[in-house]
Amino acid sequence: MLFFNERYRKVLRISLPAAMHNLLNMVQAMIDMFFVGRISSVSVAAVGVSMQYMGLMYAFMSLIYVGTNALVSRFYGARDMTKAGQAIFMMICFSFFISIPLTYVAYNYGPFLFHILNTGNEVAAQGTAYMKVFAMGIPAMFIMGVLFSGMNAIGATKIPLFISITGNILNVFLDYILIFGKLGFEPMGIRGAALATVIVIYFQICLYLYVYLVRKKLSITPRLDFALLWRALKVAVPTWIERISSHPSYLVLSALVAKYGVDSLAGYQVGLRLEGLAFMPGIGFTLAGMALVGQGLGAGTPEEAEKDAIATVVSAAVIMGLIGVLMIVFARPMASVFTDNQAVVDSAALYLRVMGFSQVPLAVTFVLSGCLRGAGDTRWTFIINTISLWMIRILPAWLISYVTGSPLWIFVIAVVETFIRAFVLIKRFRKGHWKYIKV
Repeated sequence: MLFFNERYRKVLRISLPAAMHNLLNMVQAMIDMFFVGRISSVSVAAVGVSMQYMGLMYAFMSLIYVGTNALVSRFYGARDMTKAGQAIFMMICFSFFISIPLTYVAYNYGPFLFHILNTGNEVAAQGTAYMKVFAMGIPAMFIMGVLFSGMNAIGATKIPLFISITGNILNVFLDYILIFGKLGFEPMGIRGAALATVIVIYFQICLYLYVYLVRKKLSITPRLDFALLWRALKVAVPTWIERISSHPSYLVLSALVAKYGVDSLAGYQVGLRLEGLAFMPGIGFTLAGMALVGQGLGAGTPEEAEKDAIATVVSAAVIMGLIGVLMIVFARPMASVFTDNQAVVDSAALYLRVMGFSQVPLAVTFVLSGCLRGAGDTRWTFIINTISLWMIRILPAWLISYVTGSPLWIFVIAVVETFIRAFVLIKRFRKGHWKYIKV
């Protein structure tokens, strides 16, 4: 059987812990919202808007993830652990450097960020208080991104999973005592939620440093090498530009769906959250593909890298295809978990049923984009993904929104675009240029 093959078992050993790690990150955010929701709806709105700024930071963190993974996986495959350690050190220095202006903006310009979104004074006041505390954890979050990516690059994805589990447990405890003032602490409200997150980030960094410095799973070699940093950035910058340019597209789609009414927009948001859970296996397989391709090329075995990439694509397609079937069959029960408004349930179910058909090509786009990035072919992934998203999805959706009375055709266009993008990425991968890219 497929998953009893050794190559496929290797893919699953790397990808499943990575998928669970990403799921736990989502769970941590949901836990924060659960506790904050016990305060007031204003607090929920304040944290939610603050997360919009987080979206910008994640775009910058793609520089860290892709650059670290591309270099460390190559050096690990070549068994050059000294260079791998130097790459980790240089990316730590770089991540701290770029985190400083983001920290400054989060701490000092919170009121402005809330003002431009027209949130109202009460939400702005609470959101600003939240961001001032959270800002203290931004440099640590960027450094942790390097340490996390280093473990993924060598295939040690169980370590980030363990660290994420312990962090989630600590986060629940700290949210409870800091937000509501238990065990002798003063109630901090929304600031307590931010402080809990910051403490957990620093706690997780300590665990990562233990793995690096004591367990020596991967070393940190404190030696400046700006040539290494330049190599990482050459690979990572196209992905960063891709993330920056794609972020507004999701806002545009929300605006187009909003034209059909509040219930359609609410259902679309519920559908997105549920589909986000389906993304978790895809993200896990993407990380596995990046690591395995980078290691194979570093070891000088591009044919093995290609076989690993194909195995990763097939594994992701099977699992996400099954999830797609569940989305189609159980769309209404899944949507009903989030709301009892039948109009919203209808809208969410429509989205899930249509998008269920896109899960297999979506798996292909996830994994092949990751494999090509792991090989350093980030310019072409940027070109393919950006043009496809804006010209084949957004532009037709905008045009059709003027002539239809339902968001159905916007969702159908999204499915068609996903199939087209998967086909183009397959063609790019099969050409094999990625096997000869120097990182």
